[in-house]
Parts: sequence; C-alpha cells; structure tokens
Amino acid sequence: MNRWASVAQRIESATRTSEKVHLLAAALQRADEVDLEIAVRLMGSRGVVPSGTLSWGTIARAAEEVAGAPSGSLAKLLDDGGDLGRAVEDLFESERPLAGPALEEVERSAQTRTEALADATGTHPSAHASAAPKLRALPEAFQAIAASSGQRRHDLLVQLFFGCSPVAAKFLVRALIGDLRIGLRDGLLEAAIAAAFDADPAAVRWAMLLEGDPGRVALLARSGRLHEARLQLFHPIPPMLAAATSGVPEVVERLSERPEFAGRPEFAVAVEDKYDGVRAQLHVDGERAALYGRDLHDVTVSFPEITAAARAAGISGIFDGEIVAWEDGRPLPSSTLTSRLTGGAQTLSAQQRTLALFIAFDCLAQGGEPLLQQPYHERRRALEGLRLEQISDGQIRIATRVQAEGAEAIETAFIHARQRGCEGLVVKAPDAPYAPGRRGSGWLKVKRSLDTIDVIIVGAEPGLGRRRALLSECTFAVRDDLSGRLATIGRATVSLPDAEVASLSQWLEAHTIAQLGSYRSVEPRLVAEVAFDAVRRSERTASGFALRSPRITRLRSDLGPDQAATLASLESRCHLGSAQPDA
Repeated sequence: MNRWASVAQRIESATRTSEKVHLLAAALQRADEVDLEIAVRLMGSRGVVPSGTLSWGTIARAAEEVAGAPSGSLAKLLDDGGDLGRAVEDLFESERPLAGPALEEVERSAQTRTEALADATGTHPSAHASAAPKLRALPEAFQAIAASSGQRRHDLLVQLFFGCSPVAAKFLVRALIGDLRIGLRDGLLEAAIAAAFDADPAAVRWAMLLEGDPGRVALLARSGRLHEARLQLFHPIPPMLAAATSGVPEVVERLSERPEFAGRPEFAVAVEDKYDGVRAQLHVDGERAALYGRDLHDVTVSFPEITAAARAAGISGIFDGEIVAWEDGRPLPSSTLTSRLTGGAQTLSAQQRTLALFIAFDCLAQGGEPLLQQPYHERRRALEGLRLEQISDGQIRIATRVQAEGAEAIETAFIHARQRGCEGLVVKAPDAPYAPGRRGSGWLKVKRSLDTIDVIIVGAEPGLGRRRALLSECTFAVRDDLSGRLATIGRATVSLPDAEVASLSQWLEAHTIAQLGSYRSVEPRLVAEVAFDAVRRSERTASGFALRSPRITRLRSDLGPDQAATLASLESRCHLGSAQPDA
C-alpha cells in the first residue's frame, strides 16, 4: 500500500503528462499479476469502491481515532477545495498516528467489536502497527466496508488506516471516495499501459472501451492478448455521441464529405427522433437487467419498471437509448425525471406515477455477439427484429425512424419530430459503425433553434465561485399586456465577460430598491437579452411561464423597459413550441 501511494504521489507531483505516463508505466512493469490488476484499477478510479458508499464523517472519525486526534480535528484541516485525502495526510503528519500501548488498546477494542476484520484486510491485527494493508487486500477490504454499516464499518476503516504513512493515508482516502486527484485521465492511463508492455495504443484504447475494466486490459496487454478483449454485459461503455449542427444545410454538407456519399448530389440517410430524456444503456441477460447513465453509473434503482420489463421479455443484449418520461402519448421534459435520479429508492413509489419508458435507438450486442463494428443499418435491423415494444408491454420502445433523401426531406422530418414533442432529430449515416465515446459525421443532431427574448431585470443576487462577490444571478420579468404590471419568468446567470459582469454588478447595487438577505430588488430599468431552449407553462412563476435553460447573453442598452417582450408574446412562443407544463 505504501509503495503504491508513493508512486501515486510522484505522479501527482509531475507537471508534464509525458512524465506521468513514464512514472506509471515503470511501476506497472515492476508489479506482479495481482498487484498490477489492482493498481491499475485504483489509478483509474474504477471498479474498486462503490460510488457513494462512505460519508466524509465516517472516514474522518476513523482517521481521527488512529491519529489520536480530538473529534472535529479533520474538519479544521479541510481546504477550500474539499480535499479530504490531503486533510487526512495533514492530520497524520501533525498528530503522529498512535503507537505502542495506545495503538494496542484501539486495536484490541476494534477486534472485540468484530470478528471478521483480519479476514477483510488480509493482515493479522497485530501487524497493523508496523505495516500498512497489502495492495492486493484492498478490494476485499473495500467490499467489506461497502457491505457493512455503523460500528463495524468504523472498525474496518480503523484497521485499514493502521500502518499507513501520511501519504498512504491520503491516497487510501481518495481511493475510498473515488477521486484520486493525480491528473491521470483515462487517455494517460491507456498510454501508460501501452508503454509498459509495448502494446499498440489504439488496441489498448479499444480494449478499454470494450472491457470497461482497466485492470483486465493491463493483464491482456502484458500477455499480448489484447485481441481477446470482448464487450461485456453489465460493463457499460462510453456512448457514441451525435455532433451538433447549426441546421439541416450543415447536416447535408457534412454528410456529403463522407466517402460513401462523395460525388452524389442526393443520398438517403436514417433520421431518428431526438428525445429529451436521460441517455442510458440497458444491459439485459435473461433474469438480470441493469441501466447505466451517460456517466456509466448504475441507475437501475431509479427505474425499476424498465428493468423489470426487460427481464420479463427474456432477451439478451446491450441497448443504447433514452429514458423518457411519457404522458398522454407524448414525451415530457427531462426535468420530470430529475427527482428519480436524486431521490433514491425510498421515494420511488411516489415517482412511479410518471411513466418512464426506455426508447432504444441502437443495439450494441445481441445474444452475446457484439455488433459495434456492424454498420448502423445492420444494428437497426437487429433492434427491430426483437419486437421490443410487443414483448415488454410497451415499456421498451424503438425510436421513431424514417428514411430521408435530401435537405427538404430532412427538414420535413425535423418539423414532424418537433410536432411529436421531441427536441429535434438525429441524422445517421447507414454505414457508420458504433464509435464509443466519439463524435463525428456518423451521427449528426438537429435541435430546435436557440431562441431569444428581451426581458427586464428586476432582481439580483451574488453568483458562485469566482463571481460570488458579484451580482451575477439575475431575476427577470416581462410586462403583462392587460395590467401593465411586471411578471417574473425566471432567473439566469449572466453569460458575459468578467469586466461587463463587474460593471453590471455595480449598476445593480446602485439601483437596489429593497434587500432581503442576499437578494436585491432593483429598479426595473435594465433590459437584457436572454437565450433559451423553450418556453413552458409553470405554476412556479408569477407569469405562469418559464424558460428552459435560460442564460443572459447581452445587455440591451438600446432598448427601454417599454420595448421588452410582453406576456402575450411569451404565450405565443409557448404555443408554437408545443411545450408541456413543467409543474
């Protein structure tokens, strides 16, 4: 453990990426098979510690006990960046971890409270005072910690900290919370594996995408077996991404540059509805099913009705798609699903009142056979052949798709997609393979055009981060045509250069008419342009409307308050956008 931490420390201190790669590659070359697999997983912060398992307070209490420090000592050492690992390092350096009779007493107490500590850590308790846990013992120890709670979890953590140097304690904590903070992103980890074992970097990268396990990829690279890498069920891969475009003309231009369309004035492409939902991968194999978000985290617990339908369907495969809230035959905004992802399993019974569907638009594997290298039209054929909607009782569906030839047909498809309540569409080249984690001309998205509206700033409060001293979060309103009164429609961050934000903040402070806490009501004199994605009805604002994803893009000094938008114009935009209520 201490040796691995020393390597991590040198990598953290290195200022050049090439140096980081060299240091890690040298360490991987020296590691035996078991330590190699675990070390690479730790360096990649994947697959070692279940996300969200431990609270900072739990870790702090164990570290303070081993250091012989008073309760609350660690909180005082936390810096502005919230680096708990560095705080533990400072604690161990300043307090000197317990030794001798005091350590023996803590150790004896922990041993009395649980019988499985020695097995979980892989070392005998009597050795902890002089030796940190072995690297190969960490996965089992971490699993034991994840499966425990209360006093037993505390005792397991105490055992782990015994014998750790301050640096080892720092990186142990960072591994526990899944944030190593050494500047070793995936690309550098792949480069180090390739350099350590003289492997083709492209082959390492591809194996990493397929396996989703850097430890196994390192073992395959060491033995020259990268070609054996396989797409694994229940190991999500980075999703293929659609490149944004300014509109249909750009789509046609970019597609015409693809080799299969070169020199052809007209060509047929697949056009799929683009839904406003939560991007997800559905993995299913008979009676087991799981959902993974775009960040590859498991979100199964948030959508049990989808995985239940997948299990009942009796299929095997990996499907890329979108989790979409659905009501009265139309998709709802993705914000409807937010509480699902943040509320946890305890609130699911209430959340299930809103129907959530999985809309599949790609098939990455079927019956154990990977399809990534197959062209899109073959993967789509495999997807359609499963008859997902019929066998899942409508809980799993396939994205609406049409064939389009030329700009006019794509434009018509876009209009129809918007009428169905979708964000827009994704245009897909029929021969394009699935490229995990990549953007390109294989998939091109066309969304509704960004709209703008002129509003009146009526309030402000300080921003976040480096703008916390400036009034940079503004509340804005439009005028009611009938009463002449101002009606608020939302708040947004000012997306302007720092100098302009500072000047705006001064103006808002000088024209404050009332203050409640950090919020200031200001004279309704300043007009601003707000960019947004859509207008929706809302019960949360005085106007009855709200803007989706608003941001203040410029100040309109050329306009007076009487020239700003009105409530009637806002309502007309809502009707045009076929928007759904957000409350």
